[in-house]
Amino acid sequence: MEFDLQEDQIILKDSVKKFFEKEVSKDLIRELMENDTGYSPELWKKMAELGWMGIPFDEENGGYGGTFLDLAIIFEEIGRAAFLSPFFATVVLSGILLQNHGSKENKQAIIPNIVDGSVISTLAMLGKKGFYDKEELGLNAVITENGYTINGSAFFVPYAHVADNMICVTQTSDGITLLIVDSKSEGIDITPLHTLTGKAHDCVVNFKDVIVPADKIVGEIGKGWEYIEALFPKINALLSCQCVGGMQEVLRFTLDHLNQRIQFGKPLSALQVVQHYCSDMFIKSETSRYPAYRAAWLVSENLECKKDASIAKSWCAEAYKDVTKAAHQVTGGIGFTYEYDLHLFSKQAKTIELLFGNGAFHRSIIANEMEL
Repeated sequence: MEFDLQEDQIILKDSVKKFFEKEVSKDLIRELMENDTGYSPELWKKMAELGWMGIPFDEENGGYGGTFLDLAIIFEEIGRAAFLSPFFATVVLSGILLQNHGSKENKQAIIPNIVDGSVISTLAMLGKKGFYDKEELGLNAVITENGYTINGSAFFVPYAHVADNMICVTQTSDGITLLIVDSKSEGIDITPLHTLTGKAHDCVVNFKDVIVPADKIVGEIGKGWEYIEALFPKINALLSCQCVGGMQEVLRFTLDHLNQRIQFGKPLSALQVVQHYCSDMFIKSETSRYPAYRAAWLVSENLECKKDASIAKSWCAEAYKDVTKAAHQVTGGIGFTYEYDLHLFSKQAKTIELLFGNGAFHRSIIANEMEL
């Protein structure tokens, strides 16, 4: 594994970091947590103009043919900024599925619009129980003369209320099949949920006799779960990199506070117990970078990485939660106030810990890969 970033990747990392520093204040993050869309259309357009949406897509589909490591760099900076947007849902959950398994016609119809920022897309998969399991899907599709009819409910669908289309993971008589559905189709009812990170980032989507044309299938009939399983390592690698960025930022502003806060005539950072807490935070932050970027590198090199991605997700997500917990401990009362930025990160840390499987879920995957 090559640990050093290439020159163009260093430039990318620096430009993304500067963009967030200039454009994304923590007050804006608070606003995005409370408004009805959950994202900034203005910043979404600017991100598209900078070419971020096009990084993982082939040039023939309007993309820029970047590497997966390029995408990982962006996710680290997203974590550092605690930024909220449909980027993950559109580019990763939906876009990469289309890139890897969609028909030529569907790719050319959707991906260029993702790249230019004119389309938001998402993935509808989870059933009512919230398990990432093919036996627990919430949507059923019946074959009709002209295509499929979908019924059921999908839970925690990211940005469904602003999405132009969604890839639905459906159970059919021929197995699990992925269908591209226009979000404005008749029979779709979308309800935004008020979750830990805000009131408009996840939704419940109810389907009642929703008609989908036969040409809107992603890949082959009955092979949908194979495509989802192939996507999981990519998801886990990127979320792990997001955790790395978040931990680094929490450590930075926590140390700033501890060095400036004077108590009993000396900075809080002079207390040994505080130093030990901070050392633990630093250790967890530093030991997360390797598994996160190892998983991202394996994906980028098209190497087997199911176990490595689960190692990264289980370690990094739990470490992120522990780092924010320790930061609350050493900052005391101010760390629990709405005005202080720490809660923005602790809420995202808890969300990412549960997203696409918690530590126990991924340790089971690791055990299976070890043939235990």
